[in-house]
Amino acid sequence: MNAIALSTQSAEPVAEQAIAAVSTNIRHIPLSKLVPSAANVRRVNSTAGVSELADSIKAHSLIQNLTVRKAKKGDKFEVVAGARRLAALRLLVKESIYSKLVEIPCKVLDDESDVEISLAENTQRESMHIVDEILGYHQLAHNGMTPETIAARFGQSVATVRQRLKLANLSPRILDVMRENELTIEQAKALALSDDHAEQESVWFERDHWSRQPQNLRSILTREHVQSRDRLARFVDIEAYEAAGGGIVRDLFAEEGTTFLTDRALLVTLATEKLEQASEPIKSQGWKWIEISLDPSIVYSGGYSRIHAEAREPTPEEQAELTALAELSDELTAKIEAYAEGDPQIEADEARLYEIEQKIDAIRDAAKSYDPAERALAGCIVTVAHNSTLQIAEGYVKPEDRAALARLQHGGNGHATDDTAALSTAGQTEPETGYSATLIEELTAIRT
Repeated sequence: MNAIALSTQSAEPVAEQAIAAVSTNIRHIPLSKLVPSAANVRRVNSTAGVSELADSIKAHSLIQNLTVRKAKKGDKFEVVAGARRLAALRLLVKESIYSKLVEIPCKVLDDESDVEISLAENTQRESMHIVDEILGYHQLAHNGMTPETIAARFGQSVATVRQRLKLANLSPRILDVMRENELTIEQAKALALSDDHAEQESVWFERDHWSRQPQNLRSILTREHVQSRDRLARFVDIEAYEAAGGGIVRDLFAEEGTTFLTDRALLVTLATEKLEQASEPIKSQGWKWIEISLDPSIVYSGGYSRIHAEAREPTPEEQAELTALAELSDELTAKIEAYAEGDPQIEADEARLYEIEQKIDAIRDAAKSYDPAERALAGCIVTVAHNSTLQIAEGYVKPEDRAALARLQHGGNGHATDDTAALSTAGQTEPETGYSATLIEELTAIRT
């Protein structure tokens, strides 16, 4: 049996247990009163082997009883388990071997377990089509069975059952194409990234055959989304994003369970708000301006010059903390260098190392002080670093302030000249808080 069908080995006991759990009352029912059950999960027509099965019944009689239930209307009985045997018996009637009034031994169900029994019974026979399996699991889930229970009943992993249930969200048109084997399971997994039937159908039916590769379909469906490992997503935190009403799409078929954030505009808004909050304590430090940017490269590409603080000796407490952090940094660095390439722990330890380095820098920065007059001509950039942490870059001077800074620095005796004294005083008031061109572009480029 192929990989997409239920495991025969694990399903046989299920069928035996399920059928044994219902009434063992055997009734002989005329063949004319037997009809296929709507609950039978084998929806894809399969005539393979029916003729051979009819020959076997003709030669050896019907070895296994059919399993039926009373139809809701009329005097018919629906065949829950044994649809191919029913087809073979009807073929024998057509060939005038049997009469349609011949009585067939049937086991009559007295509960509502027919969908489950149909799944198990079909599993033991000819390989079930993947669409039948998907809809069979969906029906069981609809009836209240949990993925864990379904997995246990049919010898599947819970992850596999959840994936099948996700595929049940595909549009009927997509499932019909899949029934005809014109759409592969991998393509179906890609289309299942969207729960919108119209979007699924548009992506499939409006694309040329060559562009229907699974990876292409995934790219099309997620082109407006943001992966959870994206820099801004990690900075904002997915829980905060979801709490603000942001939508999430989880790719259950990806090896690491990739998650996508569907509302890019909300993500940008939340990241900007978080940066604004981080900038509040800086406003009282005497800087001329504070700029919010989602792009950390602006620090290097913005054409700024720098002013530098003068260092002092660290206090004993600061020195003790620096020593402890340096030891931790050395230990982590040695661990990272010892890891094999691709080790999943590398990313976590590198993030921890970065945090330690940030703490070291913060202590050293605290042991520095800027000239108040120079600070009044410079500003800070508040951004998101490449590793998704908050970055506050201090002491940057815009091109238009370079001349004033030069006059200040060469004004003699380290004192501000008359035309910069006012700037120094102004720097003690509320600084101008601006948004970078990159951020403005991010905000205005969002699709609405």
